[in-house]
Amino acid sequence: MTSSQRHDNPLKSRLRPLDIHGTGPRDKLMNSSYPRKMTTRRTQVGAITMISAVLILILLTEMVIYAVQTGVFEQRKSSNELRQKQAFHIADSAIQQAKQFMLVNAREVSQAAPGGWLAAGTTKRWLPCAGITDTSHPCFAESNTNLRNGSYYYSFADATTSDDKFLPLKPTDLGLDIAGGETPNPNEQVELYALLCMLDLDRSMDPVVQGCTTTAAEQDERYFMVTLAARGEADCDNNGDNCNAEALISEKIGSFGPGGNEGGPGVPLTARTSVELSGTVEIVPNPNGGGIGVPISTWLNANPDPACNAPTDPADPVSGSWLTCERHEWYGVAEFPDDYQCPTANCSCSPTEDKLLSYRQGSDVNLGIDVVIDPGFPCDLFAYTFGIPKSKWQDVRDLADAEHQISDCSTLDENSAGFYWVSGADCDIATNQVVGSVDDPVFLVSAEDTAIHGVLFGVLFVTDAENPNVEFKGNGHGTVYGAAIMEADMKQFNGTFQIVYVDAIVGGAFDTPLFGGVQGGWTDFHASWK
Repeated sequence: MTSSQRHDNPLKSRLRPLDIHGTGPRDKLMNSSYPRKMTTRRTQVGAITMISAVLILILLTEMVIYAVQTGVFEQRKSSNELRQKQAFHIADSAIQQAKQFMLVNAREVSQAAPGGWLAAGTTKRWLPCAGITDTSHPCFAESNTNLRNGSYYYSFADATTSDDKFLPLKPTDLGLDIAGGETPNPNEQVELYALLCMLDLDRSMDPVVQGCTTTAAEQDERYFMVTLAARGEADCDNNGDNCNAEALISEKIGSFGPGGNEGGPGVPLTARTSVELSGTVEIVPNPNGGGIGVPISTWLNANPDPACNAPTDPADPVSGSWLTCERHEWYGVAEFPDDYQCPTANCSCSPTEDKLLSYRQGSDVNLGIDVVIDPGFPCDLFAYTFGIPKSKWQDVRDLADAEHQISDCSTLDENSAGFYWVSGADCDIATNQVVGSVDDPVFLVSAEDTAIHGVLFGVLFVTDAENPNVEFKGNGHGTVYGAAIMEADMKQFNGTFQIVYVDAIVGGAFDTPLFGGVQGGWTDFHASWK
């Protein structure tokens, strides 16, 4: 056998030993299995990634759907709230306008005299609720049966259907529609109703207010309450129908006079400070101020409480004279004039002692029963008169409407009537100036230095609520037909100041109709009469 044959033996070549360094056939066999295992592993990893991505997409889709649903819900909720607020403000605007309407017509609201809203005839604006059984009628805005049967509902031109509306208002000024009137915005509607309760008063009972009454003999035109009810609607169609939002509001307002506590002192002159006048003061007293036949001309502060700051001598003029006399002596006639005014140019108290009730002229002093120097004088005369502490004087000022909150007294004249508050400059009633009238007196509150040189019909109240140094003074001849109440210092007087107490004028001034909200009287509700 040749050497070549030995090397070419096939069997021998097959039995060649393995290469321990990994270069032989075994190494190749082992390496050939690795790619298969790695491919399987990579395939498994890709499947997990795909499943995770699908799950995340599903979650994201659900989150997007939830967010869209929430957004749509919130949008609908916001839209509903917006519509509801629109309806509420429409109703509230009508209520506020109705309150102003009532204020303008305050004197007619409760009067049964000709021209009043309770007067008989075709001009009557209040009709009784008693006998109405239709629960959709506005009378059923009052849920209490007894109060409802004693109330009236507002009707214009004697309308008697359930469509009665507050027609005298001008809703177009607010862009509102009442009783089908044309409106710039038919998508917003409002209906406004009013009920009147003439208070049934029995001062021997507790409580004094027993309810409402339609019996004329039991009514006092000074004491009544009006309920205003408004239904506002929004998001209506172009015809004003099919409204999608509604708000119902009711508010009660009460009538009262500015003398909200004791009704004011029933005397011509009430003074917290001393009456240090240098001129002449003449006072015609209230003939029944201290009881039947007991005249009272002056009520002065002598309260020993340090908080009252009473003067040492409340009635101590520096010079001049202080005279009080019966009204027939002052007028110079036996009969009281029908118009209460001096029939001549020189009405005065006679200096003759036997014709005077009280006088003080230098050292010659005679203070009769008509001058009350009171140790129980109220420390807060402001609260005594108005029922509101002086510290809250803004509340009294705000009883006057904007036109009656004036900066001085120059614009006041005989046509002025009602409640006024003066702040900003001196209040000087000039020599030829007449303020108020016998039939329509004023209640004038001055928070500034004040002087009366002309004539005032009503009640004058000079307060130091805003200015602690305010004074009442004058140089000339001034007359008040009614009463004067002084928290201010009375000084610097040169001339004659006269106060003639007239019960009808004082009563008219204190009973000046004012409106204020009744505590607990505002509500939003779902009306049973809808």
